[in-house]
Amino acid sequence: MKRKLGLLVLVVLLLAGCSTHERVMVPPKVNVGGSNTIAILFFDNLTDDYALSHEVEQQLSRQLSAYYRVIEPIEAEWALVRLGLRRGQAPSPDEVVRLGQLLGVDAVLFGEVAGYFAPITQTSPYIVGSRDNEKGQRENKWEIAQTTNVMVSFTGRVMSTRGGNIIYRERVEGEASRDRKDSLEWFPEGKKPSLWSIPRPSSIDVSSARQSALREAVDQFTAELLPTYVWRKVEQ
Repeated sequence: MKRKLGLLVLVVLLLAGCSTHERVMVPPKVNVGGSNTIAILFFDNLTDDYALSHEVEQQLSRQLSAYYRVIEPIEAEWALVRLGLRRGQAPSPDEVVRLGQLLGVDAVLFGEVAGYFAPITQTSPYIVGSRDNEKGQRENKWEIAQTTNVMVSFTGRVMSTRGGNIIYRERVEGEASRDRKDSLEWFPEGKKPSLWSIPRPSSIDVSSARQSALREAVDQFTAELLPTYVWRKVEQ
């Protein structure tokens, strides 16, 4: 048995010595073409949260900048003004070609943020422990739990400035949740916490969950716009 194991180890070592692996970049599924330059024009905000579209644009810019040269927002705004376009007004194919000439980009990206929800739910109080106090009376320790869910959805379109045609369109949704627990006081056996003893639902976790939901949505959208990396075997 030991001899067979030793032979197996030897074979593995010999095979390992004959080959190695290297990390290889696989180009994006969507070919923007040219010099890999893109402009994020705008994301129209269809929600009640006025800052959300700006956050989507910023997150997209950060993600895409890892592979593309992303035009500064002020330059994109200037080009829109030059063509008489307002934020939220989708450009025509001819206007997309013109934007490409003004900005020197291969593609433009725009869309709309369609959904944003941030519900906070709270459980009823429940017992997490018991004890006898100094008077020998039985007491129960109570607690409540809170869950914060954040959901973000947006639709984006990438148009080529060469012919003004749509080369990529995707609707994505990102979701994240955060859980927390709040301890209440000790109460005598048989007595429950009153409404005055229960804290109101807190929005303290909304910001963190919101950022995670945004990242998830943007990751989904940029999946076919960014390269991937794989390990490939290289023979010696």
